[in-house]
Amino acid sequence: MVNRESEPVHQPVPGNPYVVQPAPPAGPSRRLGLALAAGAVALALVGVGFYAVTRADGDGDGSGSREPVAGQTRQSPDGDGKSAGPDQGDDAKDDGSAAVIDVNAGRKPGEAKAWLAMNDLKLPGKGAQLLDLWHVPGVVAQAEYNEVTGYRTADGSKAWSVVLPGTVCDTPVNPTPDGKVVVAYTKKKSEQNTSCDQLRMIDLKTGDKGWHKELVDRGFWDSTSSTHVSITGSTVLVDTYATMRAYRISDGKRLYTTERERKGGCSLDGVAGGTRLLQVESCQPGSPNTHGRLKKLDPRTGDVEWSYRTKKGWSIQKVYSVDPVVVAVRNREEMDKWAVAAVDDKGDQRSWISLDKGPQKFEMCAGAGDSGEGVQNCPGGAVDSDTLYLASEPKDDLLGPNKIVAYDLRSGKSKWSGSVSGRNIVPVPVAGGDKPGLIAYARPRGDKSGQTVRFGRGGGKPDVLLRHTSPAQTMEVAMFAGNILYADKRFFVTPTLLEGKSHGGKGEEGDARMLSFAR
Repeated sequence: MVNRESEPVHQPVPGNPYVVQPAPPAGPSRRLGLALAAGAVALALVGVGFYAVTRADGDGDGSGSREPVAGQTRQSPDGDGKSAGPDQGDDAKDDGSAAVIDVNAGRKPGEAKAWLAMNDLKLPGKGAQLLDLWHVPGVVAQAEYNEVTGYRTADGSKAWSVVLPGTVCDTPVNPTPDGKVVVAYTKKKSEQNTSCDQLRMIDLKTGDKGWHKELVDRGFWDSTSSTHVSITGSTVLVDTYATMRAYRISDGKRLYTTERERKGGCSLDGVAGGTRLLQVESCQPGSPNTHGRLKKLDPRTGDVEWSYRTKKGWSIQKVYSVDPVVVAVRNREEMDKWAVAAVDDKGDQRSWISLDKGPQKFEMCAGAGDSGEGVQNCPGGAVDSDTLYLASEPKDDLLGPNKIVAYDLRSGKSKWSGSVSGRNIVPVPVAGGDKPGLIAYARPRGDKSGQTVRFGRGGGKPDVLLRHTSPAQTMEVAMFAGNILYADKRFFVTPTLLEGKSHGGKGEEGDARMLSFAR
């Protein structure tokens, strides 16, 4: 937006020669100063060497999203578990099984069984981003470059694939209750094309393609160079910079449009979907009265049900949860000062959690930064009805041991903290019908493979749900928990970026697309 102040960008570790700088997004970001992709990180690869993974924009389209609410159950449709889709004609690229490397050979007693899906797409030289993970019964799906692919959760074989005529530039964090998504993509694969102006509905259960729609770029306040997609119920919300349009998922019919309000100097900053529809706005940027505003809308009509205003001098940066409503806010004068605000069902502030004081230090979104992604792209946090869980900063190195701290959303005070000895841990998004407590991922370190653990509501020592397979450790390390999901008692992990062949990606881990563990 005009005169919108920039926020800090997470930078690579100083002096780390193994970190690769990601390419900036091609189109203008909705937050100035966020042209760089999320901070690159390095991880010791089985105790020797490093493997660098960065979060960058797929083919330079400047968008992407990721579910930040790890403790809140995602919407997951009911179904019969059948995942094999019909013949897709030119859209099908099913080679039978995506698992071409045996990651169970030498599996130790007590370790989970794994499957590995390898990338089979020819990527551009700079690589491609892997976007949100979706789950429906029997299938886990994800978009990469110009293809959306569904894998059978039982063995990692390809259930279906949908090839699009251009690069996917944004995806919603959750599907509809009956398993449908709408993805945004470009017209062409060309790096010079900056318009994210095409929409396609896809049924995740079968891989069937639904309606298609082309967006019109109407200038600065309604630009398709910055397009984001979210889903609430049976409505898909598409925001193009400062304008949001709602479409019916079933047939693509446009329901309503919300445009920039001149009164009050507020402009759209993003839209968050899920069980509720939230609209994030930035008001009077650059003035002493700058503040953030959050609106809850009726997804069918666009009517405003309530509005919340932050303290003067604070802006809403990210949405940790839509139900209950929990947002990350930043002080515009002191850029290192940030907090979390919880909002009740009437739009009143429930609690305010200051995170610049106390024994534990935290980075917003676990230091993932931002490269123009949607407001729900914020790892490192989890929310349930009355508790916020945040992963603290490691005290020693980038991926050293840390803690998860639980905060009471009613009082704003900390309740407990928990850790896994010697491990870096992060909350995990959960899909499916059950809410098994706080699921966390203990990243692999040294000669130790990763673990999926569960903390009880009262904290304490976590239960180990899955001991990840040691033969898959090299692949697991290389993925660096870029995208993670827990569904049907199974853990999924993918990288955020796959390198292009012209970058000389070395080793089998360079083509590892998705890794899954289960008992």
